[in-house]
Amino acid sequence: MTPPRPLSPIEEAASAWFVRRRERSSDAGAEQAFQAWLAESPRHRQEYERLARVWEDMACLPRPDAASARPPAPRRPAFLRWGGALAALVLVTGAAYQYLPVSYESVANASTQTRSLDMPDGTRVHANVGTRVSVRYTLAERRIDIDGGEVYIDAASDRRPLVVAAGGAELHDIGTEFNVLLLPDTLQVGVRSGQVMLDASGADGPKEHTLRAGDTVLLARAGGRLLARQQVAPGEVGAWQDGVAVVHDATLQQLAGYLALYREAPVRFADERARGLRLSGTLDLRHPEAFLDTLPGLLPVTLNRRPDGSAVIASR
Repeated sequence: MTPPRPLSPIEEAASAWFVRRRERSSDAGAEQAFQAWLAESPRHRQEYERLARVWEDMACLPRPDAASARPPAPRRPAFLRWGGALAALVLVTGAAYQYLPVSYESVANASTQTRSLDMPDGTRVHANVGTRVSVRYTLAERRIDIDGGEVYIDAASDRRPLVVAAGGAELHDIGTEFNVLLLPDTLQVGVRSGQVMLDASGADGPKEHTLRAGDTVLLARAGGRLLARQQVAPGEVGAWQDGVAVVHDATLQQLAGYLALYREAPVRFADERARGLRLSGTLDLRHPEAFLDTLPGLLPVTLNRRPDGSAVIASR
């Protein structure tokens, strides 16, 4: 059995507020502070509401009958009967409850293989070539872990939050279609419709990014530094499903990392200048080798194909 991960700072804060509001429901000052905490981030409200739903579900579980010989005590409200001890217990139980498995799927695609998963809630997960992804649904959370490659997610509405983890960052869906591209050095996220909250944990600079239709961001995996933020036509997001990729001012190193998903052998560089050359346009992903062959006509570079299948790009 997979042990539950430690609670995040937001989960710990939500748990503390959950208990405090029920033990001191008449504390006006605390309620004002709670509302201010909710307003700080959409994730605060999302996590608090998730915990409240866990509590409601647990309240519906059957409880043992009282001993027949004992006269029934006057019935009191549930929280008075359960008391603060159970309110605290639900924080521990709720954390474990969140990780009880309901369904689990994993994908490891080869460089010529794509795959789509239709999840029980109606969410569709499209995994591109060379992609490694796992989808884990529990009683209180939907979680998608991307280990590498490209995934397009068409998220269905559900009472459970959807969390996508990729390259040390987390995406929190707010009802949307979005694309995640995780390469060795970078993480790129684009939104086709709806809204996504991107939390780049440990980021050098802004940590949270709210993305709407047409927004794309490119982050360095090391430190979560923001490299670029662009507005594109929403239809360009996830266009790889139609066999094309639209790039805007991308470096050859970024393009080489992307083409590595489609090739068994890597694309290498002979010098730093070649790595940094930039290109915009539409790539035909059905013929990645043809794109490599056209590079010397588009940029001041040479292409040398090696016997092992690798390709070496050098500036000229």
